[in-house]
Amino acid sequence: MFDKYLKIREKNSSVLLVGLDSDYKRINGDVFDFNKKIIDETYDLTCGYKINIAFYEKLGPKGLEILESTINYIRQNPEIPIILDAKRGDIGNTAKAYAEHYFERLKVDSLTINPFMGIDTLEPYLEYDNAHLFALALTSNKGAYDFEIPEKLYLKITEKMNELNKKHRNKIGIVVGATNARYINEITNISENMIFLIPGIGTQGGDVEELFRNLNGYKNIVVNVSRAIIFDENPRKKAIEFNSLINKYYQEG
Repeated sequence: MFDKYLKIREKNSSVLLVGLDSDYKRINGDVFDFNKKIIDETYDLTCGYKINIAFYEKLGPKGLEILESTINYIRQNPEIPIILDAKRGDIGNTAKAYAEHYFERLKVDSLTINPFMGIDTLEPYLEYDNAHLFALALTSNKGAYDFEIPEKLYLKITEKMNELNKKHRNKIGIVVGATNARYINEITNISENMIFLIPGIGTQGGDVEELFRNLNGYKNIVVNVSRAIIFDENPRKKAIEFNSLINKYYQEG
């Protein structure tokens, strides 16, 4: 994932990650056809796709078929990273079952995980050579103020993920929410080259200028935009707009 990301970032001049939060309630037609349209219109503007598994699981067996078909469709261009947003976090035996599905069957490039049960819950995923993980550190929701921020858990998680990333050679990144950007500079001060997956730009209201001010020149990032692109009347035009805006600050940094 790490090398793949660096290559596509350079090729497409993009750190924009397009999120396929393809809620059927907002789609007039087939979800897979909708996804194909988004992919066809944005593949040259993005550094990858983030697929939120919840919008597929809620459709039952048909949704899982659509998920797998979408992943296979993206994989026709093997240069483009695929991140599965599932936020899994469970004991080792359960994690092993998840890992087999995601990295052996679906063959995604990366998976979001919840690290709060400890490092042993991450290890089963990392046994796969093709596995990469994004651990929740500083999330974009208001609930981040319940535990993550007052207890500074985002710093403790960053430190632990740094250690794990060294051990597993660039197979770990962290999720850092743009809506809580004022805490990101603390994370960049101690992060050691991990990729940041940054949600919160677009519909959630994160500010791009504030984000990059607090990133303080940190370059290993993917900035996710989902609903604001895929549900726009012209997804390609909107992706171009977000890519241009993000690149403006990315290149200045």
